[in-house]
Amino acid sequence: MVHHYFGSKRGLLGAIAEQLSVKIFAIPMRLFQTMPASRKDFASRMQLLFETTLEAYIEHRTLLVVVVREEIDTQGMQDYSQAFAEFLERAKHNGFVRQELDSEMTTGAMLDRILNQITFAPWVKRVHGVDILTDDAYQKRWCKANLDLFLNGIARS
Repeated sequence: MVHHYFGSKRGLLGAIAEQLSVKIFAIPMRLFQTMPASRKDFASRMQLLFETTLEAYIEHRTLLVVVVREEIDTQGMQDYSQAFAEFLERAKHNGFVRQELDSEMTTGAMLDRILNQITFAPWVKRVHGVDILTDDAYQKRWCKANLDLFLNGIARS
């Protein structure tokens, strides 16, 4: 039946991954639909973006790890990346982010940060004794630190 409906096991995995990406990116995609009214509103949306994406990645961790390992690309992921980059471009136009910001690279960097937290969760638990998948305080701290990094950088201006 797998071959009949999906062509192969990889086709089945691709269909599952597509459904996963729809679930993971549903809330973030809504955040991109309208432009924030202020820099504070922009920062709030970025915070929600980190929090909701991290939560969704944690919720679907096992399947996400398989999708990454098998290098399955989904339309949902492509749509998300494009919408996020366009959101950042509109934020440039409204003066919320630097004009020099590379929106596509920033989108990838943010997703890499979140994915690496999930992928390396067992290592972090073993080495640092923190279960990032269940420790709410750590998740809040992680989101706050990454939001600060993305909004303010690390060098003095």
